[in-house]
Amino acid sequence: MSMGASDIALRCTGVAKTFAVQRDLRVWRLLLGSADDGKGPVIEALRDISLEVPRGKILGILGRNGAGKSTLLRLLGQVYMPTRGQIDVFGLVAGLFELGGMGNPNLTGREYAVRYLRMMGVETVDLSAVLEDILEFSELDDAFDQRVRTYSSGMAARLYFSVATAYQHEIYLIDELLSVGDEHFQAKCWRRMRERLLGGASGVLVTHDWAAIVKLCETACVIDAGTFSFVGPSDQAVVHYLKLPKPSASGASFGASLPEEYLVRSGETTHIQLPVDIHEAGAVDCAISIEILRIGIGWEILILSDYIRVGDKPGSYRVMFEVPTLPLMPGNYSLNLFLNHARSDGGDCRSWTYGNGLRLVVDGVAGNCAVRLPYAARRISGASV
Repeated sequence: MSMGASDIALRCTGVAKTFAVQRDLRVWRLLLGSADDGKGPVIEALRDISLEVPRGKILGILGRNGAGKSTLLRLLGQVYMPTRGQIDVFGLVAGLFELGGMGNPNLTGREYAVRYLRMMGVETVDLSAVLEDILEFSELDDAFDQRVRTYSSGMAARLYFSVATAYQHEIYLIDELLSVGDEHFQAKCWRRMRERLLGGASGVLVTHDWAAIVKLCETACVIDAGTFSFVGPSDQAVVHYLKLPKPSASGASFGASLPEEYLVRSGETTHIQLPVDIHEAGAVDCAISIEILRIGIGWEILILSDYIRVGDKPGSYRVMFEVPTLPLMPGNYSLNLFLNHARSDGGDCRSWTYGNGLRLVVDGVAGNCAVRLPYAARRISGASV
């Protein structure tokens, strides 16, 4: 169901983009200002693309080289105009792409930053403080006052990222930019983007780095040959994109009565019972993990059990995991299950990485954290307050 304009930052509907194949005759017609008859060969880069980006969210778009993801980002940033369809943008946009497009290469880094900031409407009285932030974040030191044409590609990328993220924008269009520079600078990029997201920013991240998608996005699309082949939760998008083969489970598998969802209560002793079928003789062990997706960080393991023995002979079994005083706050979690068969690689696995993980729904009194640490306060007699 489509959201209202006040609820979204960006929307495109039925968007398509074609590029003409430039033959000599067609190039001369363009240079001379002649009308193009539109009958020449074209490349269909995108077709029937529709998406909505809610305010305060980052939408991920996964795709391999040539899939059309960068073309889509440039359409959203109004670098290109769509051949068909409509694009609506509701807010100030910062396009973190075209790393080589630094404008006039004879500008110094400082001059480039000033020009960019003024185009974005930053007041002159604020420029000094923002420029100091850019200089510090980019770590360009004296090179900040040298010509951009003297920069290496890494220095130019650091300048561009520092300038484009120095000011809080409403919408960010990001193209593989969080891999800028060395590991130290990449960590700074992640921290900066988390700050911008916590400040209420929205945006689109296009990449083939699936780890970046699960770190920043709740929802993601997979683009293949110019069209979306999947739209949904980011973990499921990663599964669709990677196409990881599920474990064979030939030696042991979880039983057919395994539910897709467990409902438990925060603060109470919790029992998770799992049906297990052993198909081939051999010791079978089972373990579970409970994970949560934190935007800006990725998947975090909150509870990880030891492996416990299920059995060693063919047959049907039930294994019970007990979590005393469940420390999880109310919310939705991923429950992952693992079977290890000692004599083969045929153990079953249920995990979000394979797209077959289970849901753990925790009920109870809401809180502002994910885990309640064991803590008891006591009053010390005679102590002053």
